Amino acid sequence: MKCPACGFENYPSARYCAACHRTSEPAPTQTLTTPVVSEPPPRRVVPVGLVVLCVVLVGLLGAGVIIFMRLWPPDPSTPNPVTPIRTASAQEQAGSIEALLDRSAASRAKLNRAIQQVQGCKELAGALADMRSVGVERTGQIADTGTVVVSALPDGERVRTSLKAALGYALEADRAFVAWAEPTVADGCAETPARRTAWAQGQASSAQAQTAKKQLIAVWNPIAAQFGFKQRTTQAI
Repeated sequence: MKCPACGFENYPSARYCAACHRTSEPAPTQTLTTPVVSEPPPRRVVPVGLVVLCVVLVGLLGAGVIIFMRLWPPDPSTPNPVTPIRTASAQEQAGSIEALLDRSAASRAKLNRAIQQVQGCKELAGALADMRSVGVERTGQIADTGTVVVSALPDGERVRTSLKAALGYALEADRAFVAWAEPTVADGCAETPARRTAWAQGQASSAQAQTAKKQLIAVWNPIAAQFGFKQRTTQAI
């Protein structure tokens, strides 16, 4: 067999060339194969409506869980944190009563000035307006007396009761004096039976207010001294 590399004639059964020592067997025929290219699987498209439906369902599920947790009765063994409510100290409570007494005294002074103006038949419209404003002030003072905290004060409820009574009688007097002063704005300062009746009612209510103020002073002044506030008279309430 002729060597395909150098052309030397070798024995037919020789596997290697005697001259160049290369293999004498013909090179195997190489078969070219075409690579198989696999196509990617088709892409699945999720409908938009299905996505929206899933989002809505998840939202509803979350809302349901929140509502369930709020409505479900709490475990009694689980401590419930409660924010403590600060209670005003005795000094602060006494200060609240003192402020109410100052407001009452200011309203009383305004009323007395207005009465003097009407008695002198001067500045009648302004005097009547002041009398009416005193009634508004008294109403607010009575409301605040009903809500003021007195739990830390000795005899705190007695202070509240007597102050509220005094302010109530004072409000009745204020209204009677308004009825006494109103006719003067339109008809002059002449005395009439209606004016005299209104004046008498105002004086009677003022006397009741003075009695209630004396009861208030008896219980309030010792408390005022304890907390460093001034001693009061009926004229200073």
